[in-house]
Amino acid sequence: MTEAILVVLWRPETAAALLAAATRLATLSGGARVSVIAAAEPAATGVSAGPAFFGDTGAAPAGTDRVAALREAFDRWRETAGTAGVPARWIAEEGNISAIVAERGARADIIVTAQPADGEREPRALFRAALLGTDRPVLMVPPGATATFGRRVAIAWRDDKRVAAAVLAALRWVPHAEKVEVLIGVRPGSPPPAVPRILVEHGLVAALHVLPIGAAPFGRALLATAHETGADLLVMGAYAHSPLRELILGGVTHYMAAHADLPVLMRH
Repeated sequence: MTEAILVVLWRPETAAALLAAATRLATLSGGARVSVIAAAEPAATGVSAGPAFFGDTGAAPAGTDRVAALREAFDRWRETAGTAGVPARWIAEEGNISAIVAERGARADIIVTAQPADGEREPRALFRAALLGTDRPVLMVPPGATATFGRRVAIAWRDDKRVAAAVLAALRWVPHAEKVEVLIGVRPGSPPPAVPRILVEHGLVAALHVLPIGAAPFGRALLATAHETGADLLVMGAYAHSPLRELILGGVTHYMAAHADLPVLMRH
């Protein structure tokens, strides 16, 4: 079955990296259809209009220079993606951006989004809508991320359904990896962990790395270990606690959204 990849664009300066990530996913999955969406808030007219679908015509919401710049980036990418056998279509919608991403993302196999930058309301809303509103895996791509990820995969393992769902989503690409690293946090006095059965049952050989859980942010240790192993992709579950609690108290998802410098595949 052909993979359905949804790429969510907002900032023109991040478009090339997100589109390159979609090409990489299509290559790893052995074929995919890519939908690229540029969402725009409606103009302040005093009338609440429903989402307008602009389909493949290339039309953009009136006066939206940002969407026009995104379309230019899409057209440049499609010239390359088309020769690589990646069918792609352009979508522009005007309306509630979170609702647009949640509705379209729920029909995709995976969603590609940019890492949300501090102080930017819309990119953060798009990221949260993709992660929390679709029940789909989300590939978060930070600025400057390599487009050849998936050769060495780190899995942040915890016995949790969110992590299992993220791993199951990644299994379509992990077999292509040269090496798989499993990173497990352990509290003092806990029994030594083993390689997760979900990997064993899928016939994957993985190296195990045990990380002590202490007072320091665990996300920092997780990211540092991922770099030590040479990982180019991190797979993890998202929001073990409520998003509000993670925002207030700190959590791995919140830390990665702020500090990750390699692509992170998450699923809530």
